Amino acid sequence: MVTIKQVAEVAGVSFKTVSRVVNKEPGVKPQNIEKVEQAIKQLGYRPNRAASLVRKKQTGIIGFISDEISTTPASVAILKGAQDMAWEQGKTLMVFNLDPKKPNKDKLYEECLQHRAEGIIYGAMYHQAVTFSNIFKSLPTVLVNCISTSNDFLSIVPDDEQAGYYVTKQLLSKGYRRIAFLNLNPDIIAAQQRQKGFLKALDEFGLAKSDYHIATIEKVVNNKTINITRDVAADVLTSFKPDAVLCGKDLAAINLYFEIERLGLTVGKDIGVASFDNWHDIPEILDPQLSTMALPYYEMGRLAISKLLSLKTSPPESDQSVYKMACLLCDRQSF
Repeated sequence: MVTIKQVAEVAGVSFKTVSRVVNKEPGVKPQNIEKVEQAIKQLGYRPNRAASLVRKKQTGIIGFISDEISTTPASVAILKGAQDMAWEQGKTLMVFNLDPKKPNKDKLYEECLQHRAEGIIYGAMYHQAVTFSNIFKSLPTVLVNCISTSNDFLSIVPDDEQAGYYVTKQLLSKGYRRIAFLNLNPDIIAAQQRQKGFLKALDEFGLAKSDYHIATIEKVVNNKTINITRDVAADVLTSFKPDAVLCGKDLAAINLYFEIERLGLTVGKDIGVASFDNWHDIPEILDPQLSTMALPYYEMGRLAISKLLSLKTSPPESDQSVYKMACLLCDRQSF
């Protein structure tokens, strides 16, 4: 194994100079930096990170605790955004996933403490309220895609109300006047806020209550969420007979497409369809391609790192404890 002493001998500088260059400390002459970097490349030197952590007060490690983020195609973008921002800031992201069978947030937090993390990001797969124990107050902590039930942590979430409002306004602007909303489980924060935005847009436009319909495409049985989109869509399409349907998620839009086709109708011509998520490749695979509200997961991950680092110098203001990030419409051909 190549040592710093060997690098110093080849570069013709002191041991301390090599150490300062490796640790990116200021005050080293440019010509010495060049000599050291050439020697490192020539010898194939790799810094001993374990020893470096022992010497430093700051490890540069940020812990990322997640439920199912790293296993879902859409929300994995949160992790990617956090990772990219961490690298840009000279930090290392250490990721811990909760065991779905025995979720124990405190245990993973202890792991972060043992690795001397400078702060913690907690990320959730969908917008929800999460309960945290007091151990999470041991380090600066930022929540992504969730809020604390005690409202005691800075949170970064998608602006679901804005998303519901904006996509509904777009449907109305295209001339749709009989709109059904096939919403998610009403206990989910995202479902509640999207419906609020949906109703706000309809109220501003003055659409009569008889001209819109809201149905739930998910039900909970024995603590498990069951998708009933196909049955609900079939009923709504035949009984309410909308000219446009807003789906709570892209996966539901697939089933809706099937039901519309079964009735001999055409998406984008006979019935407009809109959705939420911009989930993986689904919107572009469907024919016609699905217009859907993209959730700003990547940007949320980046902002989480930025806010976490700022927490180390100053606490958040009380009126800025929850940051809502705007969702964008991916406008295609479904309405």
